[in-house]
Amino acid sequence: MSDKPAPKKKKPRPKWLNIIWIIFKIIRIPVLCVLAVYIGLWVGYTKLGHQPAGEIFHMSTWRHLYDLVFAN
Repeated sequence: MSDKPAPKKKKPRPKWLNIIWIIFKIIRIPVLCVLAVYIGLWVGYTKLGHQPAGEIFHMSTWRHLYDLVFAN
């Protein structure tokens, strides 16, 4: 016979903690994607384009960009 102690049983997590963990697992990828888009816009528009960061969220900025790209 071995002298190893019996493994300790883990206490089960509370149900509310399991629910929060599941919610975190579901929303982490979309949140990271939105964060990556924002960082990409910020770097491209402010650092490379030398424009103010506040204009990233103005619809007129993106309308102008769309008109430049798809002009006839």
